[in-house]
Amino acid sequence: MNLESILVTAILIITLLMFVFVFAIVLFSFIKWSKLQGYRPPAIRVEDYACPKCGSKKLEMVGGRTLKCKKCGTVFSIQTGTEEERWIVWPFFLWFPIILPILTKGSQDKQA
Repeated sequence: MNLESILVTAILIITLLMFVFVFAIVLFSFIKWSKLQGYRPPAIRVEDYACPKCGSKKLEMVGGRTLKCKKCGTVFSIQTGTEEERWIVWPFFLWFPIILPILTKGSQDKQA
């Protein structure tokens, strides 16, 4: 084995390890996201909120967590901490175009 083939093998192993690491992060985030799907935040009380534009307390419920000001007509939604926890990491899809040519080159070399 020459130095060039050892170097190529090391680079492929490092790339594969990075790919597995990113895939594990995606899998972990998907599992975390899927567990949060069944959670429903507690109902909101309209009296606890004010319009962010005019400060009026005259609000009406439009949707599950969406309010509309009766005075100025501003529509806004109430965010909870659980909404911020619903995340999926997307680096897997960014790595795919980088790794695909390496995989196809390896299979082309074996055929030749």
